[in-house]
Amino acid sequence: MQTTKWSKEEIRMLISLASKGMSTEHMSDILNRSHESIEHKLRRLHVKKASSKSKQDKINLDSALKSAIKLLDNKLVSQFPRVKMPVLKTGKGDEEEAILQITDLHIGRKTETFNSLVAKQRMIYLIESLLKIIAIHRLGGPIKKINVFLTGDMINSEDVGWRVDLSEVEMILRDQIFGKNGAVNLLGWALGILLQNFEQVDVYCVRGNHGKGPKGSSDKTNWDDVVYYTLKAKFEDNPRIKIKVADSFYQLLTIQNKIFLIAHGDQVRGGSYGIPLYALLQRMLRWSTSMPKKWDYFFCGHWHTIAEMEQNGQELFVGGTFISDDEYTLRAYGWNATPKQWFMLVHPKKGITVRRAINLLER
Repeated sequence: MQTTKWSKEEIRMLISLASKGMSTEHMSDILNRSHESIEHKLRRLHVKKASSKSKQDKINLDSALKSAIKLLDNKLVSQFPRVKMPVLKTGKGDEEEAILQITDLHIGRKTETFNSLVAKQRMIYLIESLLKIIAIHRLGGPIKKINVFLTGDMINSEDVGWRVDLSEVEMILRDQIFGKNGAVNLLGWALGILLQNFEQVDVYCVRGNHGKGPKGSSDKTNWDDVVYYTLKAKFEDNPRIKIKVADSFYQLLTIQNKIFLIAHGDQVRGGSYGIPLYALLQRMLRWSTSMPKKWDYFFCGHWHTIAEMEQNGQELFVGGTFISDDEYTLRAYGWNATPKQWFMLVHPKKGITVRRAINLLER
């Protein structure tokens, strides 16, 4: 824990958290200071913590954390906050399972409005938003399990001249993967929070194109897999989380009696009138009969835009990205990157019942 002098930003945050009734333990986690230091500073400031005995105070914990994150100066963000789900009563309806797609994170990429710190803040907002939505839907019935689709391009690469431009590179490849704000730390935090709020977390991983090895290497040589297998090792002793890394470019999996196909999406190139969605729909027609199983839903990323479409009883969901002001997407495809990520609920008889693209720019 820190023993340094309190900054004005930390004092401001402490007062805000105390006024919202947050416990000393949670304030200690967020400010990275000891319990004794927190209590001592509150006494020195003559600040009393608000009562947190009622159920409503527990529900407001999430909003308190959100306020705290907004107050954080960039230099103070040294660790992730402990995000808690609001405590709400669970309804008696049919049990559903949740889906969260995380795609095109691109740690190591920088634009005018995006870098690794912004990616971190957007990940925190994504998980906060997910927990709020889940809490509301649990009023209708239990949601004990979440399925996480990691559909590639977790890092941006340092392969200048082939995949990235020099002006886009924020950090070297090592730090994109293992740095303080690297992909492993970012995704590890997110999965840890999900474990605190769900009985079971199943993670399905496919490789993207930005993590590919140098020219001439195997298609299975990919830095995304390094991220995935590191996460798998990190959580291997926890039976409540299963991480499955695809050996091929795709995975087929079953959720609530429905079959899902996931891939990065770079297998499809071009498209009629320069619109990749047409090419994706054409590939859907082929994969509907050529895959080992007939699937119901297809999730991919790669194109940095949100899209959904149904074709012959099968549905396509294209995930967005974490990047904003992406000049490459604007130049190559003619549209702005969409910083959104898909959230779904799946019913055992009805299939996908809830679908929402969480907008990361709303934080």
